Amino acid sequence: MEKSYREDTDKRWTTPIITHRHRNICVTIAVKEKPKELMLIDRKQTHYSCNGEAVDSAPRCPGVYRFYNREDALLYIGKSIDIATRLNSHFADAREPGRQQSMMSGVRRIDCQLTAGEIGALLIENAAIKDEAPLYNRRQRRSRKLWTQRLQQDVEGFLQVIPSDFCPAGERIESVFGLFRSRRHIDDSLRSIARDHGLCLRMLGVERGRGACFQHQVGRCNGACAGKETAEDHNARLLLALEKQRIAAWPFAGPVLLLEERARDSKYDGKNGVLQPRRQFHLIHHWSYLGTYERRDSARQSAKRNSDLVFDRDAYRIAVRSLRQSSGQLLDGLSGEAIANPFATGSSSVNESVENGAALLPA
Repeated sequence: MEKSYREDTDKRWTTPIITHRHRNICVTIAVKEKPKELMLIDRKQTHYSCNGEAVDSAPRCPGVYRFYNREDALLYIGKSIDIATRLNSHFADAREPGRQQSMMSGVRRIDCQLTAGEIGALLIENAAIKDEAPLYNRRQRRSRKLWTQRLQQDVEGFLQVIPSDFCPAGERIESVFGLFRSRRHIDDSLRSIARDHGLCLRMLGVERGRGACFQHQVGRCNGACAGKETAEDHNARLLLALEKQRIAAWPFAGPVLLLEERARDSKYDGKNGVLQPRRQFHLIHHWSYLGTYERRDSARQSAKRNSDLVFDRDAYRIAVRSLRQSSGQLLDGLSGEAIANPFATGSSSVNESVENGAALLPA
């Protein structure tokens, strides 16, 4: 017996085509099956709170939300620039059988942590998922051992790529390139970059030998190994090719505060007096996110403590994107005074360090 499906014209049925074969006789029977029934989640049994205080409804502003079941176990952590609209999507998606329905049918309490804007929601959600490990969050787990690439100049002035262990703890005093699960992944990535940009694997330190390499003979290497290209030109193409993978060295003298202010049209005032923060200070040091504060003096006091610095790739991406977009004023974490943003458009300090290789090589 063979079974296949065709779509009926009224879109409400899925028609299986069942074919029976017996010797030389073939009989095909079309049988209509009912579609899966939709399920409506009773939202009246769900209670809302903001920072632990009960409210009547979900807020329409940025923040992080947490789903809890009847036993108050944490099911899920999410974020949105409009929490109420995002929760409506969760309940709508739960009408059909699947993971969403399984999760939302068990939700009894939703606690919302309001933020001044999107940056705070992104940073807090990312840290909370990894620290609190909710049942239904699949992504943003902390990585185990990782590898990265460092650059080292040889005697002829060519930059070579050196695979090395990536230590997430400590200060980020030099730029590295990419995060990989193994040395083999580094080798695969480097060979692909060399092929796409005409780089010489021998000058990069991947292959050994003398004279023109095989890739140059087949037209994939521009000839640095054969003396047809200078170290400066080869290095410039390498740095350009690796730029998207670059994890920048910490460009500040100490911890910094990224000030994020509430948008004028974004405010939630619940009956219990729960207000969306007017502004927040996000404390970052050596790309390690150390917390969000509503008062500058509280953030400065925290910046003075000797906190453990642990690099997180997702937090790094959030912070760098915010700095490049000039999403908020940048303050010195200790003094609280405004400082220059080296990642802002028009600032050349970070770009120049990449072009001349100064920030890429260890002192």
